[in-house]
Amino acid sequence: MYPQDFPVERAVPVISLPMVLTGLVVLALAVWAGYALARMKKDDGPSPRAVAASIHAAVQRKLNAALAAHGGATINAAQALVDEIEIRLGSVLSLAGPLGRSSGALKDAIAGKVKPAPTVQPVSPHAVIVPIPGQGGGAAASAASAAGSAGAAAVGETGGLVGAVLHLPPAPPAPPPPPSPPQHVAGVRAALEDFAAWWGTTPSDPAADARIRELEAAAGQLTTEVPAPKAKPGGHH
Repeated sequence: MYPQDFPVERAVPVISLPMVLTGLVVLALAVWAGYALARMKKDDGPSPRAVAASIHAAVQRKLNAALAAHGGATINAAQALVDEIEIRLGSVLSLAGPLGRSSGALKDAIAGKVKPAPTVQPVSPHAVIVPIPGQGGGAAASAASAAGSAGAAAVGETGGLVGAVLHLPPAPPAPPPPPSPPQHVAGVRAALEDFAAWWGTTPSDPAADARIRELEAAAGQLTTEVPAPKAKPGGHH
């Protein structure tokens, strides 16, 4: 005789409805937990690195377009670059400019550095000889060098009054003439090249990586909550 000649009764697993419902509930909870976790990560927003890289790339596109422009189009492309910087970082620049100057002044004061007073070049008023009618113009001219800027009147060779000396205030310096169109374009081009050397023109540029890291650090500081100091027991408020 062999074992197979004696059939053995096998146990048939029984799946009850409560077990099925319990499994569905567990599965639903797992799905909901995954969705909630993904939603929380989404609500946290992009990382500071992603924000910094997107800002840098947007400005870099306008910069490269301005560098590729020619002639008068260079000025319009440079203005588009300035507008892009204002869109992406205008509020930061409005804060950082005055804040940087004020912080620098504080650092200098703490270090004992004295800010030098602005030097003003003294400008002596110039004297003008106004000839008196009836006197020779030559006599008035010769008397001008003798009168200089110290007297109030010029006296001729014979002792007669030949002219009055008027002390006039110094004339303001004339504004520089506007640049010619080629000079204008050349000035904008030079400024663009200086900015490109600092900002970087490709993602692999070391300058670009440095600016992205600076933007990332700034974004991290602006999005980090600083806890308020705890009140000391028995302290004065």
